[in-house]
Formats: sequence, C-alpha cells, structure tokens
Amino acid sequence: MVHPMSPKNLAALLVLVVAGAVLGTIAVRAKEPDYVVPTVEATQAIPIALTGDVPEGFAVRAFDVSGICCPGCGSKLSGALHAVEGVREVAVDTHAGQVSALVRADVDPAVLARALSFGEYSARLR
Repeated sequence: MVHPMSPKNLAALLVLVVAGAVLGTIAVRAKEPDYVVPTVEATQAIPIALTGDVPEGFAVRAFDVSGICCPGCGSKLSGALHAVEGVREVAVDTHAGQVSALVRADVDPAVLARALSFGEYSARLR
C-alpha cells in the first residue's frame, strides 16, 4: 500500500527544492572572487633598552611614563616619539614604565615629554 505524502511533508519538500534551485543559480552566476587579502608588514620589536655608543651631537633622554599597561603601549609610545623631529632611536621598557630615546642634542626634553603625555600616559624626565 502506498502512503500519500502529507501536506506538511509536501510543503517542506517544495521549500527544499526551491532553496536548492536558488542557491544553484547563485553559484552558477557568481563571479570569480576578486577580494585580495591585504598584506601587513611584519611588526618590528621595540627594544627595551638603547645599546651602543651615543654619536656626537646626540643625547639619550630617559622618561618615567605612567599609564603603561601592556606591550601594545610600547608601540604607541615609540610611535609618538618617532614622530618628533630629531629622534633617532626609541626603547620602551613596559614593565619598568620607562622610555628612552636617542635624540639630537638640541631637541628640548620638554617636547619629548609632551609627545609621550597623551591619553592615559603621563611622562616625566628622569
């Protein structure tokens, strides 16, 4: 004996067939993907201390910086100092809350302290 399909099963089958037809049409008409994953430059490690000799005409300036909570803070502070003209190298010790910079001797330390004092950070010359 053959069992007729119930209206509920027939409706479910119809929805399934229609959905398959729609998805098949979309797949056939889809263009080739043209999205290209952006490339990211490799991050550079920020040293925790300056090393080497201080060249003539340059000086090392060291700051105590409050508000440092993680290594991500080091990259923000390093970027802030590198934006100041005359800064050659920057080192950030996030654990000690200290930032050091090799700068031209004529760069005012107050300018560097202001560059390091933003958001939650507050810098003081050591």
